Amino acid sequence: MPRGLVILDRDGVLNRHLVDPEQGTIDSPLHPSQVVIIPGIAEALARIQALGYGLAIATNQPAAAKGKTTLDNLHDVQAVVVAAAQSAGARILSSHLCLHRQEDSCSCRKPKAGLLEQALAANPGYDRRLSWMIGDGVTDVEAGRAAGLHTGFLGKKRCDSCRILEASPPDVWLESLGELAVVLGR
Repeated sequence: MPRGLVILDRDGVLNRHLVDPEQGTIDSPLHPSQVVIIPGIAEALARIQALGYGLAIATNQPAAAKGKTTLDNLHDVQAVVVAAAQSAGARILSSHLCLHRQEDSCSCRKPKAGLLEQALAANPGYDRRLSWMIGDGVTDVEAGRAAGLHTGFLGKKRCDSCRILEASPPDVWLESLGELAVVLGR
């Protein structure tokens, strides 16, 4: 019997962020060859799914709209991440990408709940009251709250993170996705 849907942010949750050495900024992979999967992700997702939870991805990916890469590259990056995430037997039921820039004021870009609502609509049969949004950014927690979901912040507890998340604290603070399987199994 399905439980809830676990909606995952992508970059920083399933794969590593990139650092642009010229700009000194953190970015998403812009080409499939840049994808580095976080160790243990596939196994953690398999454990979560074995508990009866569905898995979906909701991610802001404005790089093509900003002229940094092509739309084809963004979709190829997504396909590489999904394939790696499924390599231990879990199945990603759906992926939802916001391709807009923040200034486009769309309804799908997190922290708005549009992508999460898309994921829930695409995967009926999962209990919304048992569903989660897991991410490594404040916008992920805010989107989860806006959709009425449980929220998990993935990252080390640091003083700057604590201050930023003070206004909208997550339900759980996780240092790895494997910890979520433990929380959901309780």
